[in-house]
Amino acid sequence: MYSRREWGKALAGLSLTALTASRLRGGGVDAAYKGVRIGAITGSLGQPAPSPGQDVTDLIIQQCLAAKAGTVELVNTPFEPRVTGGGIGGQAPATVTPEYEKSRDELRQWRIHGPLDRFKEIRRKFDAAGLNLFSFVMTVGDDFTESEIEAVFKQMQALGVDRFCTNQSRVSAGPRIAPYAEKYRIMPTWHTHALVNDPNEVASPESLARLLAMSKYFMVNLDLGHYADGGNDPTAYFTLHHDRISHVHVKDVQSIGGGPAAELGEGVLRIYDMLRMARDKHYPIVFIVERTYLAPGFTAIEETRKQIDWMERALDL
Repeated sequence: MYSRREWGKALAGLSLTALTASRLRGGGVDAAYKGVRIGAITGSLGQPAPSPGQDVTDLIIQQCLAAKAGTVELVNTPFEPRVTGGGIGGQAPATVTPEYEKSRDELRQWRIHGPLDRFKEIRRKFDAAGLNLFSFVMTVGDDFTESEIEAVFKQMQALGVDRFCTNQSRVSAGPRIAPYAEKYRIMPTWHTHALVNDPNEVASPESLARLLAMSKYFMVNLDLGHYADGGNDPTAYFTLHHDRISHVHVKDVQSIGGGPAAELGEGVLRIYDMLRMARDKHYPIVFIVERTYLAPGFTAIEETRKQIDWMERALDL
């Protein structure tokens, strides 16, 4: 394995221009590089603000193409009614207000009774743009009804994805989600966080083991930064449990246990080792930029593209 300094020198010697040109094709972007699927979650690209009359789907597709994100994980919130006073990532707030209850029920009814054609249309647009829409983001919150859980699985079925990032879903949601995962054959990929001392949070290796034992459809969405913030070693988990990892949220940090975000390759996480393992051992693990770092002078789209380019250079070594 290279040291971080050796990797930095090697990556600096490769041509960004040649790599960028190698993945642009037709109207879209290649979804894989050196056999490894790489891309971005749409939340990395900034909050979409469509022009009057513009479909937000079209704007997000433009952002993905500009960022060279050939493989896309689509965040749900730009397509849904807004909730007033909600908690983090789709969970209920600590204090429930009448405004929250009203807007939350409107969202629930929209999910249950809304037409699925909208999600089929989104899929058609991504396909036409030459982008691989492979995953959706959906927090199954503590206040979901059974009908609402099934409704979001129907949405994902219409969207044509076979997995979704569970975002802020907690361990206690696992037994409720499992029957629908098996019915629709859609994999919940459990998104890791940092609160390792709370057994209901998806954060520790033990919490992940409990979830993976619940269903063969349950997989891990290993968020490198959050997992490291909890004092865990993401490379060790990747090595031991690669067969149950769907995809990785790629980011770097300056130190394990809660360090600030870092430019890819400048922090302590051995992202290049994981990329090489996936390449050389043909692991079907997807590497998705979930950008937490923004270099001075760069836009969110430019920084996302820069981080995708970095992964390509790492795969060239």
